[in-house]
Amino acid sequence: MKKFRLSLVVIATFVFLEVSVRYLGLAPPLTPQYSYFVEDPLLPYRTAPNQVFAGRSATDEYDFHYRHNARGFRDVEHDLEKSDGVFRILGLGDSYTYGAGAPFEQTYLRRLAHLLDAAPETPVVEIVNAGIPRYFPEPERLLLEHYGVAFRPDLVLVGFVPNDVMDTYMGIDAVSVDETGYLKTSEAAEIGRGGTFLYQHSHLLRIPLRAFINRRTRQKYRIDWAQVFEENGLYEEAWQTIEREYDRMVEIARANGARIAIVHIPLGPRSLERVGTGNASYPAKRLAAWCEKRDVLFIDTLPAMTAAQEPTALHWEKDGHCTSEGHRIIAETIYEALIRTGAVVLASDGSDFSDFRVVARSRERKPSE
Repeated sequence: MKKFRLSLVVIATFVFLEVSVRYLGLAPPLTPQYSYFVEDPLLPYRTAPNQVFAGRSATDEYDFHYRHNARGFRDVEHDLEKSDGVFRILGLGDSYTYGAGAPFEQTYLRRLAHLLDAAPETPVVEIVNAGIPRYFPEPERLLLEHYGVAFRPDLVLVGFVPNDVMDTYMGIDAVSVDETGYLKTSEAAEIGRGGTFLYQHSHLLRIPLRAFINRRTRQKYRIDWAQVFEENGLYEEAWQTIEREYDRMVEIARANGARIAIVHIPLGPRSLERVGTGNASYPAKRLAAWCEKRDVLFIDTLPAMTAAQEPTALHWEKDGHCTSEGHRIIAETIYEALIRTGAVVLASDGSDFSDFRVVARSRERKPSE
């Protein structure tokens, strides 16, 4: 009888604490915002095809509505076969390129497509958004190599965000997708299926489980975000790995008759404050030097975003991703660079991208998809 009463007391206490934690919002948030991934034989994972995911961001800053096409991209449908006279751009990157935090029509690649479509002396432009959350140069190179080249892009736009350095440091095996569609770190995998179930369904137990995962992460990695922005710093090896991956991407693109451009997208002011660095320009300087040596177009969005009237409004304060206004500035900066350099033109033959000519529009454009 005493055991039964004790069990009732334990259960009642647990229920009380669970309800209290939920009411007070003390547990780490868990939303469907990052539950849309599936396994892939050639990639670490990919976004689920033909699915729609909607809800509220984990930071309670914005509503999201992510629709994926048949290939799992957050984009309209695209045929692999490219129509004659079409200039096709393949966009690679992480959640910033994917467009987390912004409606689809306001993401920077979608805005860029509309800007190029309205330009007077460009061919018909089609942009394929292949950005996938938590990707970084190595999986982006794999996507280009195994799937991207099939789209026969004329230009490959690679979005770089400074967190790519930390992801590269942790490695391609640091994150995988579980059977529920969530991304799971290798440290989170240590809690097993039972722990994962409790993490997902109990706000109370999520607190100690999260503390365990964070402790294991600190034991495994040396996390010092400020070092990402330091020359010859703690993550120099990761920087060199990124450059090697970009070298391979350039080779793949050029072997398939495409040009390539690197787009630097900075972290927001609040994120930089949290990581404790004042050298936000280091990634751009390093990437610019790398691009110059390899005759690769480099597009830096940092000056335009810094010069914005309200730079803090370009990123969500807690979430860190770009707002619609941030995407607008990124799109306009890329557009100006592409027009200024004459990068969006059809090759004079089917493969040699060193000889371009501007093709003025002499026909009606297809309606926007």
